[in-house]
Amino acid sequence: MSDSALLERLRSRIGAAGSLEVARDPVNQPMIRHWCDAMEDHNPVYTEPEFAEASRHGGIVAPPAMLNAWTMPGLRGRPKMSKDPAGACYQDLDAAGYTSVVATNSEHEYTRYLRLGDLVHGRGEVEEVSEEKKTALGIGHFVTTVSEYQSQAGEALGRMRFRILKFRPGTGAAASGAEAQAGAARELPEGAPRAEETRTAASVSLGEELPPATIPITPTLIVATAIASRDYQDVHHDRDLAIERGSKDNFMNILTSSGLSARWVTDWAGPLARLRSLRIRLGAPNYPGDAMVMRGRVTALEGSVASIEFAGLNQLGPHVMGTVEVVLA
Repeated sequence: MSDSALLERLRSRIGAAGSLEVARDPVNQPMIRHWCDAMEDHNPVYTEPEFAEASRHGGIVAPPAMLNAWTMPGLRGRPKMSKDPAGACYQDLDAAGYTSVVATNSEHEYTRYLRLGDLVHGRGEVEEVSEEKKTALGIGHFVTTVSEYQSQAGEALGRMRFRILKFRPGTGAAASGAEAQAGAARELPEGAPRAEETRTAASVSLGEELPPATIPITPTLIVATAIASRDYQDVHHDRDLAIERGSKDNFMNILTSSGLSARWVTDWAGPLARLRSLRIRLGAPNYPGDAMVMRGRVTALEGSVASIEFAGLNQLGPHVMGTVEVVLA
């Protein structure tokens, strides 16, 4: 199939609704606790019933960055469905030699936090397929999907825009040892303390900088958080396969980048702060043995809602860049 014919075939699926994905399990405390342990997120509204019941939520809620984790297929994988537009795009790209994959963007909008017992339903559609692009990872196509999530009763829960790159392995620029060591001698700030009290809008100022925090990128963090988010893509836990697919090592998944970003913001804002949206874009991979420094500042204040621009930098450069809208006390 020619490149133009492939692109035409891929783009013919834009706007078509995908199959309904139903979570294998309702929102439950063990899976929430697994996520919080792996992300080192100690917000009591996620795991302490008495605190959560007295909060604005009225009971235990799931970390908002888990929105799309509930419908992930897990280790069993998802059956290949030729009628599913996104799945069909990925299959066509695999057949054309674009067999490697990496997530590049994730945008969450939270209508409400998920509560215990919610059975998450999700349905997505292909929004965009790029022309062939030459990237540092390799030559490939970006595929953007948009998914809407609701409960078993049909109540809206949230929305996600998600972009991946499907690329040909071996067509990118492999990171050199010198590049990987660049900046190893930098000074790293200590971890920021977690706020015990929730910030009020009156206590936050425009331009305020959030306390920087250093997150060590250990092999355990990469693997444990991938499993906690039910992401069994091999590049996140199998070093040999990651190298075969064009990486220098296994690397952190995008759900972890979202989860760590959300944790850092709510550690600053306090346990009762509520995220309204979380939008991130990935850059340099987070490889084991590195450390990511989170920095950000308040860029807008509207009533009780603070907008924060942030970045997480490792020794290769920016790993994650994004914005958060958080509702304060």
